[in-house]
Amino acid sequence: MSGPRPSDRCPGAAVVSAGPPARIRSSQDRAQRTALAAYTAFRERHYEPYLQYAALRIGRNAAAETAVLAAFTELAVSWTAILGGAGPAAVAWRILHDHVDHALGRGPTTVPASQVVQTLQHDAHFLHEQMRLSPERIAEVLGVRPGDLPTLPSRSPQE
Repeated sequence: MSGPRPSDRCPGAAVVSAGPPARIRSSQDRAQRTALAAYTAFRERHYEPYLQYAALRIGRNAAAETAVLAAFTELAVSWTAILGGAGPAAVAWRILHDHVDHALGRGPTTVPASQVVQTLQHDAHFLHEQMRLSPERIAEVLGVRPGDLPTLPSRSPQE
């Protein structure tokens, strides 16, 4: 059948795109750029304390770096969903914690709700005593409000 093509019959007709309209694509592109920028900023701000924490817990720099890179890879894959939820930094800390535990030969465990607070308290003390982070920075790294941190011992002025 060799009849006229639809565009031949209506020379001014626009070709219909199979994808979403340009406004929607533009909005989606903007959202993706925003999420990428947020991930990049988060990674830059948290990479060093995550690496230091992993190295202190694992005791081997190469294994620590592998655990941190695996955690950030997992974060990157789910970042948009994590960013849309409550407490992205807290989710990220849990992911890091799981990868560090795995590097130490501990299998994945579900921490009972009663132990979540205890684990965060232990981590807060570890970050304070071993890494010398301020309470404000500890809260940021753990993804909790500063008021939710346990009482941390004060340091002498010489430290």
